[in-house]
Amino acid sequence: MDYVKLGRTGLKVSAYCVGGDNFGDQTPEAESLLLLGRAFGAGVNFIDTANSYCGGKSEEIISKFIAGRRSQVVLATKCRGKVGTGPNDIGVSRKAVMQACDDSLRRLNTEYIDLYYIHSFDPDTPLEETLRAFDDLVHQGKVRYTGCSNFNGWQLTKALWTSDRQNLARFDALQPRYNLLYRDPEREAFPAAREHGVGIVAYSPMAGGFLLGKYSKETVPSGSRFSEQFRAHQFYRRTYWNDVAFDASEKFGAVAKKHGVSRQSLALTWVRSQPGITACIVGAKDQKQLMENLAAWEERVPAEAVKEATEVGDWMRQNGPWGG
Repeated sequence: MDYVKLGRTGLKVSAYCVGGDNFGDQTPEAESLLLLGRAFGAGVNFIDTANSYCGGKSEEIISKFIAGRRSQVVLATKCRGKVGTGPNDIGVSRKAVMQACDDSLRRLNTEYIDLYYIHSFDPDTPLEETLRAFDDLVHQGKVRYTGCSNFNGWQLTKALWTSDRQNLARFDALQPRYNLLYRDPEREAFPAAREHGVGIVAYSPMAGGFLLGKYSKETVPSGSRFSEQFRAHQFYRRTYWNDVAFDASEKFGAVAKKHGVSRQSLALTWVRSQPGITACIVGAKDQKQLMENLAAWEERVPAEAVKEATEVGDWMRQNGPWGG
């Protein structure tokens, strides 16, 4: 397992990060703990979750895994997602951030969070208010590093500028959705992150399984990220469930077959090879899937295969319903 520095910090994280958004839902507690143990045994020290994942169950499960090995784990979680019925149970106002952090610390049964993200941009709260709250959490010792998820380029740049101007703790990590078929962050977010030394921790590197050839146009598997049970199914359906994306997935599979590598390894290697990428968040619903992903992580993929995969992504970007 490779260990890399997060952005311009001295924090070293495994380039493979275990995503915990399934824990407590698709993946029951016992299976989640076994999965985490297998990943940790393979050298993974980086775990990602959020206060809103499975109504807080994900954090509670992870707390049981990190007990007794807290110093060996780099733990990331997020705030902003709705976790209650009150008007301040969502968003990143000072009140919401402080409460969300305390609640996460309680669920995680830890005294500190290594990396604390804003889950997404909040247009209802001034960035300075949120950044001051994050800065206070750092000074209180509750948070070590801060970051943002799902920010575009101007939002990240504004946050960094505000932190610099106000002498506040700045974002050291950006967590975007990114894969061969979804490359929006390349336009603005990635250049901004690279320019300012912000680490990029990409999630959804396999497009929710779409790049693995798991789906057909006729049926949507129950429990998948494209089914109505999944919280972000509308995004997944809107982004990938079209003729061009299915054709691109088929072309991608042909590239993997031509070079004798798995679809998983080609998808992961493609993301890892992009400039500025620090780590990939890779989810798994069971141990079998985790072991397949870990094997794919270590598989050597020829540079020519990555190049041909890029051409597939370029083709989709030019021919997709959004164009360009």
